[in-house]
Amino acid sequence: MTGKGLSAQYRFTRQPCIYGNSMVSLQLTLSNSGDQALENIHISEKSSTGQNIHRFNAIERLEQQASITVSMGVDFNDSTQAANFQLCTKEDEFNVSVQPAVGELLLPVTMSEADFTKEQGKLVGMNESSATITMTPENVSSQSVNRKVVTVANLGVIPSSQDNIQRFAGKTVSSGSLVLVSVVLKDPDAVITVNTEKTVMGSMLLRQLKTALTNSAL
Repeated sequence: MTGKGLSAQYRFTRQPCIYGNSMVSLQLTLSNSGDQALENIHISEKSSTGQNIHRFNAIERLEQQASITVSMGVDFNDSTQAANFQLCTKEDEFNVSVQPAVGELLLPVTMSEADFTKEQGKLVGMNESSATITMTPENVSSQSVNRKVVTVANLGVIPSSQDNIQRFAGKTVSSGSLVLVSVVLKDPDAVITVNTEKTVMGSMLLRQLKTALTNSAL
């Protein structure tokens, strides 16, 4: 967002949020590229549209060409629906929309391979979605698969006793629902499976993983 000298950039920190267990942690970098100082930068109290938002403390003054980084929390309710709020200064209001990718609504979980298989066995049928993709040669290695999956989604890597199977586990930030991902390499193909009670999130995550694992540029 940019307006009247004030610009705001956000990023997902992928850290547990200090403001609430069900909140996603966001970092905002506010910059003043205008020709005068900005005063009383804050998020309007009447801002949130359905989501619970923990606002940052008001910034009394941001000098010209200065930047400041603040943190905030948003409970997205395990949904990729954007959080909309008004970022205000003493004189102006600007509409800000923060849309999370589904992989940013997760926190990594650690478990053993045996526990993964056990939990995966409980999340079948409607709670499972899978797809077969053809991998490019440079994508077939386990290191490449691990890197691409954790880039797409904030998941923990589960130790695997089989070289051709990669497993990942996480939980949704808001409700704590388990999300399990496995990638079985069958050169040149791979089978991606997502298991979770959050079926909408599961299908969205599967789509993004398919794109990432078939794109040699990522």
